[in-house]
Amino acid sequence: MLRDLDNTIIVVEHDKETIESSDYLIDFGPAAGEHGGMVVAMGETAKLFKDKNFQGSLTLDYLQHRRFVSIPKTRREGSGQQITLRGARGNNLKSVDLNLPLGKFVAITGVSGSGKSSLINETLVKILMIDIYKTKDVPLPYDSVDGLKFVDKVIEVDQSPIGRTPRSNPATYTGLFTYIRDLFTQLPESKMRGYAPGRFSFNVTGGRCEACGGDGLKN
Repeated sequence: MLRDLDNTIIVVEHDKETIESSDYLIDFGPAAGEHGGMVVAMGETAKLFKDKNFQGSLTLDYLQHRRFVSIPKTRREGSGQQITLRGARGNNLKSVDLNLPLGKFVAITGVSGSGKSSLINETLVKILMIDIYKTKDVPLPYDSVDGLKFVDKVIEVDQSPIGRTPRSNPATYTGLFTYIRDLFTQLPESKMRGYAPGRFSFNVTGGRCEACGGDGLKN
């Protein structure tokens, strides 16, 4: 590891496992925006985790299980229909069978390279595109599929830009961000400063984060 070669590694991170793996922890807070900007916890991570009486750090409250994100007691029932894909065997897939419930929020997970994109993007989505939009896409090999009649539209969103600039996102693409900008203009501070909707744009100097230029990251 880089650390074991006498390097110092500083990581700005929210991931629980990364925080727990650190040797030294510096926690900022106590809240976001103008309510933050202070160091609320600092010290060896193991010692901070053991101090159950430490107060003032939301991060430690959750990591020490003093606070919880409640799991919903009920889940969406969905439509009761499903798509059944059998024998998907493209790329590294080993004759995979998939039952995909409809009307629910479904997550496909797995380590990088395990076959998620092959199964969904390269097989199922292309099957749906052919069935609904009569495209000439060629899905990866599979045996059979049932339940296509329960789907009448497919919107595929990947990591490629979906608008005229790399700063486009689902909110700008669908027009939702127009209403978000309008909402921002109704805030008391916006009215006081005379901000118009155009001020709240990833593409406008002054209305965007100038540190990243509205990209959401710094190269």
